[in-house]
Amino acid sequence: MRRWLVAPLVSAAAVALTAGSTTPTAFAQDKKKAVYPEPEQETVTTADGVKLRGLFHKSDSPNAAKNGDPVVILLYAPGPGKDMTKGDWAGLAYRLNQEGYHVFRFDWRGHGKSTDIADVKKFWQTCSWSAPVNNKYITGAAKSPPKATLSIEKDFGPQAAKMANYYPVFVNDLAAVRLHLDQKNDNGTINTSSVYLVGAGDATALGMMWITSEWLRPAVMPGANQLGLGVPRYEYVPQRLLGGLATEAGETIAGAVWLTPSHPRGGPMGNDQTIRGWTAKLAPKLRDLNPMLFVYGDQDKAGEGSARFYYETVLVAEPRGSSLKKLEQTFIRPVANTKLSGVALLGNNAELKVEDKMVEYLNAIQKERSKITKKQRQFTDPYAIDIRHFLGGTQP
Repeated sequence: MRRWLVAPLVSAAAVALTAGSTTPTAFAQDKKKAVYPEPEQETVTTADGVKLRGLFHKSDSPNAAKNGDPVVILLYAPGPGKDMTKGDWAGLAYRLNQEGYHVFRFDWRGHGKSTDIADVKKFWQTCSWSAPVNNKYITGAAKSPPKATLSIEKDFGPQAAKMANYYPVFVNDLAAVRLHLDQKNDNGTINTSSVYLVGAGDATALGMMWITSEWLRPAVMPGANQLGLGVPRYEYVPQRLLGGLATEAGETIAGAVWLTPSHPRGGPMGNDQTIRGWTAKLAPKLRDLNPMLFVYGDQDKAGEGSARFYYETVLVAEPRGSSLKKLEQTFIRPVANTKLSGVALLGNNAELKVEDKMVEYLNAIQKERSKITKKQRQFTDPYAIDIRHFLGGTQP
């Protein structure tokens, strides 16, 4: 897959983030009066048996088919008191729909309405590659009969260390969402040849870890003769295959926008070296083929530091004294005159024009990707991610 040559367009959009403005856009002026179309309520079941609640915002704009029916996944940072209703994600979804992007957002396990464990036995007794010993951090893990619900507030609460240790398991929620979207692709609703992520805060680490895992699995369901198990089923990442991968799923990740990126402090994902290893060791193609935009308020020094960590240290976007090439489509951009962070950069603060510039950035990339042919994915079961592999543990 060739690298998309959209640098001039992307650069213009990203640089404009630094220009301050006190005049809201026309969209922002109408936004408070807008009644957004009702999204479709959908459920997704993870490989370890958790039922996730999601919302699918289908774009009815003529731009959708013209742009190749891309889809954007919205990600808030997991944690107590958080769910997909906090912040103006609905407004962003509406704006993206107008531009021709389908949008899917969901509550992480234990958040909002995603508290049901649909398959109790699978959740508590699942094999180690799906959710290795991390269940031990859940309050009441040893109860009999086992609990059929999961709540971030009740099962982790203020115990930050427990939450930090459990954090990597959330990446399996993204894997389940991917299957759900691939099935929508196969029925003609969307095209998962172009999947975008927009996330805030610690969701950056989860999103980056998931993109890394996508480079270690096939984009299309492999046949029985390709599977080490000898059966026509793809179960976990990374799974040994008999033969090469025709197309890695990482190629379908069109790009990402991270609002005040960060990662958990503490736990296995609090290790900077681990995060650096995702691109340096596990998925070097991610650096060149998954363009990213890192956004932060120019008065938010902590946000700037985290953004620079991903931009300079993880992706090495501007290498100095290295054989790596400078990234032409990945940018770090401050938003002028604000100390707001994360999802607070959206919505009522539209005078900052963050949504405008995000859309310009995505459109510049999608202009070329709209030509990618839709492929049948043909996956039927949710796959799991062996989180040990991505946290420096033993490979399967």
